[in-house]
Amino acid sequence: MNKTIKIVTVLLGILFPVIIFISGIEAAVFDKAFYMDQMEKNQVTDNTGIYPPDMELVVDEIISYLKGDRKDFDIQARLAIGSAKNVVDSVSIFNDKEITHMDDVRDLLLFFLGLRDAALILALIAFLVLLKYDRQAIIKALFYGSATFMVILLIVGASFIFNFNNTFILFHQLFFSNDLWIMDPSTDRLIWIVPEPFFFAMIGRMVIYILMPLGLTTLGMGLVLKKKNIKINNE
Repeated sequence: MNKTIKIVTVLLGILFPVIIFISGIEAAVFDKAFYMDQMEKNQVTDNTGIYPPDMELVVDEIISYLKGDRKDFDIQARLAIGSAKNVVDSVSIFNDKEITHMDDVRDLLLFFLGLRDAALILALIAFLVLLKYDRQAIIKALFYGSATFMVILLIVGASFIFNFNNTFILFHQLFFSNDLWIMDPSTDRLIWIVPEPFFFAMIGRMVIYILMPLGLTTLGMGLVLKKKNIKINNE
């Protein structure tokens, strides 16, 4: 039974931070207020020619697509050629390359969300097993799992901060089997809608969403372990 408990403990220690990690990504990717703030900061309407009143609609459709609620990425909007006075009727704002790449992005995102849901079920089972046979193992699993993942996340986060371009390229090479993610600013609006500052800000947001719960868990479980050790030593 001891061997089984160890395996279940390690499993919970791995699953918990993975659940937090993917949930943090989900929270950042589906945050409409963040998108709208970035659209303004990065002057997206000026750079893309999208009619300003349609920008919120475009953001809504992008998020809806990423969630799987919209069938395709062929999003339409009005364009303001030269000035807001020269408005063109709604047209497709993304080309075939952009649409295909976003298909890949959504497939990857939905895969990880499905993985998170499966991890939740397994983590609950592991938690219930440890709750019955070894409650202290739960504390150890959460502490060591969270602490280890925090170290890994800080290393990855530092690589983005100090070498964003190369890390960004490596990420795409690892997760995409084609080069459709390489955008041309003269032909692809997507690179203007989500430019480098957008990704930098979003990654920072993800790190915060992930580090906060992991940090609190590490601190809380660490204090509990320390208190228990002190109590055992005193006895």
